[in-house]
Amino acid sequence: MTAQKDILKNIYLSQTIKINLAPKKTSYDIIVGQGFFENFFDYIKDIKNINHYAIITDSTVKKLYGLNLLSQLKSKFKKKLKVDLLSFPAGEASKSQSVKTKLENQIFEKKCGRDTLIIALGGGVVGDLAGFIASTYMRGIPYVQVPTSLLAMVDSSVGGKTGINTSYGKNLIGAFWQPKKVIADIDCIENLPQKEFVNGLIEAIKMFFTHDAKMVDYCIQNKKKILKKDPKIIQQIITKAIQIKAGVVTRDECEANERMTMNFGHTICHAIEKINNYKIMHGYAVGLGIIVEAKISELLGLLSKQSYQLIENIIIDLGINRNDLKNYKTQDIIKLIKIDKKARNNKPLFVLLNDIGKVYKKNCNFAHYVDDKIVKKALEY
Repeated sequence: MTAQKDILKNIYLSQTIKINLAPKKTSYDIIVGQGFFENFFDYIKDIKNINHYAIITDSTVKKLYGLNLLSQLKSKFKKKLKVDLLSFPAGEASKSQSVKTKLENQIFEKKCGRDTLIIALGGGVVGDLAGFIASTYMRGIPYVQVPTSLLAMVDSSVGGKTGINTSYGKNLIGAFWQPKKVIADIDCIENLPQKEFVNGLIEAIKMFFTHDAKMVDYCIQNKKKILKKDPKIIQQIITKAIQIKAGVVTRDECEANERMTMNFGHTICHAIEKINNYKIMHGYAVGLGIIVEAKISELLGLLSKQSYQLIENIIIDLGINRNDLKNYKTQDIIKLIKIDKKARNNKPLFVLLNDIGKVYKKNCNFAHYVDDKIVKKALEY
């Protein structure tokens, strides 16, 4: 009876967000809730014509969830279907062509065909890498995203952007390849170190800065509960962030225009990550990027001083030290932003704010060229 109550509780708590794309066959559900790992197959059994399951994860998540998931699926299938687990060293350095090739060779050795479903189990690195493999292996096979970090839940697992890093910059090689489903179990949040938790929280708040002023207020009012990882509050934040991104992806799947708004703070962020050889946490680099890009908005007369100060205070309250910007040479950052994915003709493009919850839009464009002098001034502020 207790087990039945727990199942009903999980069903009650779970929320499904739909991403409706054209053609409809690429549309999919994002499920947010708790307890999904207890009966994981129930959430993927509707994906048809699958005879082989390949779990791809990293060395850390393998120990936390991967081995148990492998055991559960093998027990469920009793040799009727094949299940394999592949892993790679945890960390941003593994998001590379060499690791991708190594994993692909292992998948070939496991005799995976086009009837294979890849299960991307882990954070953003796992999702980006496994998703990219799914997009190219035998010219495309299905996969599901099972994000285990807050950052992956609110951002990288949603929208079908996959890719790897190069010596020239982050995510410069990749593909748009939509998953069959995203399954986000917020029970995973409990195992996250506080720094990892804040790392993802910044990405969620970034979406509220661009699209939802009420959620910014909500985060301010519930700051203490958020930092204590209150499950109800966290689920609300995750769900709202995903709803925002799902809406944007539905309207602009391949980042032709509006989807660039998801990159607020990222033009500066990607340069900082590159300078640090990707050893800085993504969310922390985003936090620094938000401070700079919000300042650019203020310097251009788009954002009020009061709104800028509120944004800066929120980011600082999450442990981001604005003085860390002094560690970087302004000219190094300006050089790198010119090869950002949004750049055109070596001119960097920025997502700017008109107000909290409102992106600046001009001539139907959501990203705008900013003169180096303004960027320099914002960086040195």
